[in-house]
Amino acid sequence: MSKKKNKTNTYGFRALFGYYKKHIGFFIGYIVILCIKATLNFVEAMFVAKMISAIMEGAEYKLAIRYALYALIITTTNGLLNFINTFFYKQLENRTKVDIQQMILKNSLDIEMKDYDKMGSGIIVTRLTADIDALSTEFKAVTTWIVELLKKAAYVVYIFYLNTWLGLFLVATIIITILMSKLRIHYFQKLKPAVRAQAEVVNSRIIEVVRGVKDVKTLNCADATLESLRKDQIEYCNRDNIEWYYGSGLSNLTIITRNICNFLFIVLCVYFLRMESITPLVFYTCYLYRGNILDFANILENLKLNIGSAIVYANRIFMLTDKSIYHMDKYGETRLKHYTGKITFKNVNFEYDNGTKVLKNASFEILPKQTVAFVGESGSGKSTIINLIAHLYYKTSGDILYDNTKIENLSREFIKNNIAVVNQFPYIFNMSIRENFKIIKPEITDEEIYKLCKQTNIYNVVKNLPLGLDSIIGENACQLSGGQKQKLCIARALARNVKILIFDEATSALDNANQREIMKVIEKLKNKVTVILIAHRLSTITYADKIYILKNGKIVANGSHDELMDKNDYYRELYNNSNQSA
Repeated sequence: MSKKKNKTNTYGFRALFGYYKKHIGFFIGYIVILCIKATLNFVEAMFVAKMISAIMEGAEYKLAIRYALYALIITTTNGLLNFINTFFYKQLENRTKVDIQQMILKNSLDIEMKDYDKMGSGIIVTRLTADIDALSTEFKAVTTWIVELLKKAAYVVYIFYLNTWLGLFLVATIIITILMSKLRIHYFQKLKPAVRAQAEVVNSRIIEVVRGVKDVKTLNCADATLESLRKDQIEYCNRDNIEWYYGSGLSNLTIITRNICNFLFIVLCVYFLRMESITPLVFYTCYLYRGNILDFANILENLKLNIGSAIVYANRIFMLTDKSIYHMDKYGETRLKHYTGKITFKNVNFEYDNGTKVLKNASFEILPKQTVAFVGESGSGKSTIINLIAHLYYKTSGDILYDNTKIENLSREFIKNNIAVVNQFPYIFNMSIRENFKIIKPEITDEEIYKLCKQTNIYNVVKNLPLGLDSIIGENACQLSGGQKQKLCIARALARNVKILIFDEATSALDNANQREIMKVIEKLKNKVTVILIAHRLSTITYADKIYILKNGKIVANGSHDELMDKNDYYRELYNNSNQSA
């Protein structure tokens, strides 16, 4: 049981060292120079002691100057080593940081959408930024403390050489201080994870407020939003305060104990001086090194605290790769060579982990290059069908077929290369227009981009931008209108020559004029690719070859617009209501 617990508590730390191994040259260089510096620091202290001894013994002034020169050479060498070690450390830190961020982002993109939805983007952002920076700081502290411990151990050995009893007293002091620090570490390890977890909640909420600033303003809910955030902030402050109260109290208690031991050490030295068991020179040397030796316990305590922090941060970061916590996307190996664009649902069911059933025995067939629409009230299961087709969610039961192949047998590459989705609020990256297309298709040419822009009626807008395809249009294309952004997203989606193009409420956020323009663009795709539509305004899908009506997770009817208007009261009601709200 204890072994399992230990493995769970340190798996992130061990994973971190796996990344350091990839840059083993910088890691070894960093550690070796730290060890050399520790050795030089000890030797420097020895030369300082010899210099003082030479001066106190008199008539050895040349020897004292020689020792002082040696100490100067060592300090100068240490300064040069500090510069070299900065190079090794920063190379190791930044290369490892990039590797971990790339790995975490890759894994987060592989997490099932339902887990991702529950987790929220704030958690990933916090762990990829603040936690990784904190982990780098803790790692440097840990390695520095380890080397310092080696140096302090050398001082202990030297004191034993000078006087066994003084050495034993200092070792006893170290043991007492270590035992006291264990109590502080116990509370740190107990309280720190809760503090970090609440900090993550606060960071996530702040990110949400910043991202939703437009809605916060337009809904006039700034005060309520900030008050809700304040509650989480106060909870964080309370947890953080408690951790600091315990840490500060126990740390000061340790300092008081150390001061008492320091007093007793002086009393013991005075006793040995009176008994002539030690000389004044030995006393001075022991007193000179005493602080370094007593630091042994503090360094060991700090080492344990930093290791504890590093483990907390590492576990939080690498938790995103833990398949026992988050479910990862699952794919097969099959790649269909001549996929037609046909999709079949056979008695497909879907429910969330809490047992809520969203889709119930859905069966339908979408033929190649057919335009199909799904309509129904909110919560009827429309978006769930889209998410299942795009392999973002996974069916609970039933079969989903691409041509005649089950979706779970298809490879990631095949699915991603054959499906594109344009959402209600599609995302455009804060980079140039050309780079936005090259993310989708790296080898795309400017001519191909312009051709796609002409196809989606956005060519004139792009061509008239000051820098053309090199224009950076702001975060999520904030410099374009809603209709222009939507057209650009459709052009980008078409860049990969997909077989299935899905529009999930693609026009619902647009005004009537822009809506009509986008629908003209979509209509041009009819009979060229398989088009799947979800629309709030039913007037925008009247040209679809087939319309499926969903109600409470079930498909209750299907047909063309004219057939359903003629024979289906529910569809007629939906259509009339959508026109009134448009």
